[in-house]
Amino acid sequence: MERNTIDLHGVKHEDVGSLLDTFLWEHMQRKSPCIRIITGNSPEMKRIVNELLDEYGFSSEGDYFNSGVTNVNLI
Repeated sequence: MERNTIDLHGVKHEDVGSLLDTFLWEHMQRKSPCIRIITGNSPEMKRIVNELLDEYGFSSEGDYFNSGVTNVNLI
């Protein structure tokens, strides 16, 4: 798996916030231009991820080839 990707398959919904928060912080410190979040096709997982990204003010978009992936621009 790529270094700028987090896979949330199998992660409990209540644990997503802290995992994603840590992942985002690490990549902001590295000045990564973008990251990928594998949410799978769970509508609830996508909602949780998108709400957190909105709180941070990041823009995101679904992946053209895989609806279970969210691409996030960090800059």
